[in-house]
Amino acid sequence: MTNFKFRAPQPQPEVLGKLLIVQQTLGVLASKEEQAAFLCRALGDIPGVEDVHFCFFGSFVPEPIKLAGDAVCGYCTNTSPSFEIRRCCAVTNGCKESIALRASSGLYGFLILGINSRSAFAPYAPYVANTANFLATLLEKRQTKQRLQQVLSDLEDQVAARTADLVEKNARLEAEIARREAAEAALHEAYEQLERRVEERTAALKSSEERLQSIITTAVDGIITTNSAGVIELFNGAAERLFGYKASEVIGQHVRILMPTMECGYDANPIEAFVGADQGDIACLRRDVAARHKNGSVFPAELTVSEMEIGGERKFTGIIRDISERKWAETALRESEARFRAMAETVPDILFTSDAYGRIEYVSPRFYELTGLTENSGGTDWVRAKHPDDCENVRVRWRKSVRTKEPFQAKFRLRAVDGGYQWFQVRARPIYDEGNCASKWFGTCSDIDELVRIQSALEEGDRRKNEFLAMLSHELRNPLAPICNAVQVLGLLDLPDPRLRWVKEMIERQVKHLVHLVDDLLDVSRFTRGKITLKQEAIELSEVIERAVEATEGIIKAQEHQLSISYPDEPVWLKGDSVRLVQILTNLLNNAAKYTPHGGRIDLTAVVDHGKVVVSVSDTGIGIPPELLPHIFDLFTQADRSLDRSQGGLGIGLTLVRKLVEMHGGSIEASSKGPGLGSEFVVRLPRMDITELRTQRGGAK
Repeated sequence: MTNFKFRAPQPQPEVLGKLLIVQQTLGVLASKEEQAAFLCRALGDIPGVEDVHFCFFGSFVPEPIKLAGDAVCGYCTNTSPSFEIRRCCAVTNGCKESIALRASSGLYGFLILGINSRSAFAPYAPYVANTANFLATLLEKRQTKQRLQQVLSDLEDQVAARTADLVEKNARLEAEIARREAAEAALHEAYEQLERRVEERTAALKSSEERLQSIITTAVDGIITTNSAGVIELFNGAAERLFGYKASEVIGQHVRILMPTMECGYDANPIEAFVGADQGDIACLRRDVAARHKNGSVFPAELTVSEMEIGGERKFTGIIRDISERKWAETALRESEARFRAMAETVPDILFTSDAYGRIEYVSPRFYELTGLTENSGGTDWVRAKHPDDCENVRVRWRKSVRTKEPFQAKFRLRAVDGGYQWFQVRARPIYDEGNCASKWFGTCSDIDELVRIQSALEEGDRRKNEFLAMLSHELRNPLAPICNAVQVLGLLDLPDPRLRWVKEMIERQVKHLVHLVDDLLDVSRFTRGKITLKQEAIELSEVIERAVEATEGIIKAQEHQLSISYPDEPVWLKGDSVRLVQILTNLLNNAAKYTPHGGRIDLTAVVDHGKVVVSVSDTGIGIPPELLPHIFDLFTQADRSLDRSQGGLGIGLTLVRKLVEMHGGSIEASSKGPGLGSEFVVRLPRMDITELRTQRGGAK
């Protein structure tokens, strides 16, 4: 601190009191920067002080000294200020005073005062120095506290690290103890498991020996064990029953007493000599042998020999089975095959067999006699002999039958020796094994060439008949048109002679009948040629009935019949061709009127049953004979014409009715209790769905 030579004035009490309050406030502030900033503001109010700054070793608070020329104190930045330094080296101006912030432990910085009046400042200099010393003490306490906290933190870290190390070592020690205990427990458990396994293996071995002995004792096949010299060592119960010996009688004896074929040409080892194998090659070798019973009889047997080594000694086990039944079955099978071949070679049809997949295994000689082929190409013979146009159809049908196990049936042509083709009908059925699987196929090919030719001729005749009917109908319509016109002209004339009027009415009546017959013939022709098409529309049932009754009203009145009509009150809709639906009922009513004597009764009833419209036309007429009833809807079928009828027909009306009903998705059936008891025809047609009706009507709008 600089010593002043002059007499200083007395300090002001309020300033000194403020300095005391400042010292008390410094202890509350948290950091040295906050304390420096607070003192800068407080000391700036002291008389003679222009500005106040602090240097904390390289930086100035609150801002660098303007006169220093540097932003920081270069000396304080580049060196560590010692306890002996008295001034901040950055202060070079004489108007600046540096008061060292010293404490017992060291130098903490400088209080830098800019003084513009030393005389005014002089009374306060001791107090300012005291304040600086107080701040240095606070800085020393803070540093000491920080060091103590750091030491305490370091001690805590060391204690925590040591504690963690001890915990880790303790955990490792406990883990090692647990591991050793677990190892001891596992060792103990393993020892116990080993004991249990030994006991289990011993029991299993004993059980296996018992099972083996039980199998040997109860086996249905004879089991014989011999040593390498062929001496019998084991002889089970089945062998006793098979050979008639007791085990005690053959054990120790040579095996040739049971199989005499071993007496010939055996060396040291008769088993190997018998089976013809070298040492080590005997493994389930099978042979058919002649076995000898105790009573001296010889029977066929199957012998299976296997080799094993027990205690360094070779042993041979033979399983022997009586195959007398199998030999008998093989003989029977050969005889059966011989009979089958004899039958196949004598019947006129071609017989064949195939495997489960259709590969031909056998074809009778008749096939080769017909085709002139030789028996050298197996199943390919069929492909070579078939007509090329028939191969694909037959192949598709055959694959379907093989896949579905359904009987196979097809027609195809085979090329004969003369180069021509003949028609054959082939039929085949699968033969099932015990597992219900088709193992083989058995089939026949029958010559149907003549039948096919006759059928073709009939079809050609039917085609010509249909063409004739169509031509006849068109030719008949040509003269009918002028006749109808002439009758209409006669109707316009006033004929005075009653006989002329009678002739005119007769001609008109017969012409209408002839027109009806021609129309029926045309419809039949159209049906046979597929020319009939329906105009589908919605039509109410009552309208169909009314139009049909209207069309037949004349003949019903002429015959003086009583007609009863019944149908639902609510609308019932049908979908179909209205003209054809009316034609169906018209034909049925016409038939009822024609085949019912004068003054008869006809009932037309319509009801709705489970979505179907059922229309019934019944009469009290001549009825239908039972023998005619199944053919009543066939073409050109008529009942007895012995009764007098004003109008006849060709017998095609009911055929047209059935065709039209079926085209509308319905059905028709006829019934009669017999001649003179009337008849009934029932037509069933699908009722139109109400939703479809609304949709159709909406579209029409």
